[in-house]
Amino acid sequence: MVKPRKLFVDADAFVALNDQKDPNYQRAVVLSSLASTARVPLITSDPAFGEAVTVISQNVSLKQGIDFAEDILASPVEIIEVDSSLRRAGLEIFKKQTSKNSRFTDAINMAIMKKEDLDTIFSFDIQYKKNKFKRFGDK
Repeated sequence: MVKPRKLFVDADAFVALNDQKDPNYQRAVVLSSLASTARVPLITSDPAFGEAVTVISQNVSLKQGIDFAEDILASPVEIIEVDSSLRRAGLEIFKKQTSKNSRFTDAINMAIMKKEDLDTIFSFDIQYKKNKFKRFGDK
């Protein structure tokens, strides 16, 4: 596995790491350990961060959601704030999707990844693969 320059983390990976009942929990723990060992800087978007806090709160507990948020905000994880140009770029990506189940947050994440020249994401979402991004841990 090639070490990415920076690793973009989607909400579903954060959720999996914080919910032992999540079907991707074990894989998320292994991949997180690999990224940590390789000392890959992590980056995410403000919408993905907010989504993760909300879903962890709903699926696990409010306390776990708050603890996750506090931990991320105190960590070196870079959180990209979405401005109007990123929102517009995300919408252009979103318009090209073929499934009604596509998520706008994913499109914004892809816009950020393109702007930052990143090609690898820590996510279990197939949408990224369909849009020619590498999922961390895939062969």
